[in-house]
Formats: sequence, structure tokens, C-alpha cells
Amino acid sequence: MSGNTLLHGLILLYSIHPLVLAEKPDDGCGHYVIGQESGVLSSKNYPGTYPNNSWCEWRIHVPIGHTIVLKFGDLDMEKKDCESDYLKVLKGSYGAENVYWEYCGGLMPKRTPNHTDSSELTVRFRSSQHISGRGFLLSYSTENHKELLTCLDKGSHFPAAKYRKYCPAGCAAVTGDVSGDISLGYRHTSVLCKAAVHAGVIMDQFGGPIIVEARRGLSRYPAVRANGIQSKDTLLFSPAQLYPSSPVRGGDAGCSEGVARCLKPSSHL
Repeated sequence: MSGNTLLHGLILLYSIHPLVLAEKPDDGCGHYVIGQESGVLSSKNYPGTYPNNSWCEWRIHVPIGHTIVLKFGDLDMEKKDCESDYLKVLKGSYGAENVYWEYCGGLMPKRTPNHTDSSELTVRFRSSQHISGRGFLLSYSTENHKELLTCLDKGSHFPAAKYRKYCPAGCAAVTGDVSGDISLGYRHTSVLCKAAVHAGVIMDQFGGPIIVEARRGLSRYPAVRANGIQSKDTLLFSPAQLYPSSPVRGGDAGCSEGVARCLKPSSHL
């Protein structure tokens, strides 16, 4: 495959249940997938405005011997006080938790992974009467999964020609565009984890590790529906492309072209 034909990218993925406590049932809970090794939580209506007078609580458990890593893709709340408007992460047994981390509006913290020392956390969201902000989008995984992504991360966010990341479970339903398919590759502005689900190299309910390799791409990506996700028809003036696939034992297995088609999912990662 010639360097001026395609831009490749390889992507893999691997996936928990919330406790909902709201002043109105499910009032503050948005999309979530809570798995044993990874997952996604969001406020209701995200990325639209969250409702007022809402309350939701999610309980995250990972296997004993592992700890939880958190990473925010987005965080936007009305700045008020930490009594009526907040997002809190709590540690400890239910009913006797201690506040581990909290956000009560203002500037979003850095989007770096937060490595906790706990295998059990409670995430609690509450809003008051005044509606303002998108709310939040949070991903998590166990500590053994390196380079955790959020559902909003795109190929264009990473300058390296080849890199390894980890996608949480649950990104397929999160807002974000995908352009391309498994046979042609994906536009570098595609959200990585959603593209990986579209390509069929990971299952959305589990998430998993991904390798992304960038190469020269095509000038047009037709719309293709695959694995419940619709990609967009995109015409490009500066082609750039990614091919989602799974890491395999032994690297690229000797493939010289169609890298994504040569790689197979690997359950040992």
C-alpha cells in the first residue's frame, strides 16, 4: 500500500451498574455503562444542558486487587456552592463515604487521568434551580489499562504516527462523528473509540486497548452503517486517515497492506 493512498489507524476496546437516587426518578442520570474493567458516566442531556433540581448517584466497583482511574472528557457546571451544585467522587462503604474529589463549577480541571487508591467509588451529581452548563462526561478503568481515553478523544489529538491507548466501555452512544469504515480507514478527526466500535474490532459493552497508526488517506469517505453506528459521508481536501483494529501478539503479523484487515482482536490484552 502506497504512502499517498491511505492513513491507517489501529484501535481496540474492552467495559459497570449505577445506583440512581434522584429528586425526580432518573432526573440527573445521563448515558452510562458501568463495567467490571471500564465504563462511562454522564449527566442527563449531555452535551446539552442538564436539568435543574436533579440528583444522581453511580456506584463503581472493580475487582479486588485493582484500583480505579478516572478521566474527564468534559466538565461544565454552574459555579455556585458545594451544597446544591456539585459533582463529587466519594470513597468508602455506602453510607460512610469520604469526599475524595469534588467540582463545584468554574474552570475545568486538567484532563489528566486521576489515579485513585480504591476499588470502589461513588460518583454523585447534583444541580439546583438554576440551569447552566453541559454537565460532565467521565470515563474510568482499572489501573492496569494504560493510556485511558475519553469518548471525545480524536485521532487528530495525538501527533504520533503510531500509539497505543485504552477505550472505555460505552462510547458508542456518546455524541461524536465518525467518517470512514474498516476497509477504507477513518478520517483522523473521527472519535477514536466510536470508530473502533464501528470497525467491529471491539465491543462497546466491554471497551479495550487500541493501537492507532496514521498514514496518508483518501479524499472521500462514504457513509457506512456498521455495528449500530452511522459514519458520515466526508469529502476532504487534505486527506488523513486512521484504521481501527486490535493489537495482536507479535505486532502487525507481517501485513504490508490493509493493516486493519490483517489484525485480529486479542483477548489477552
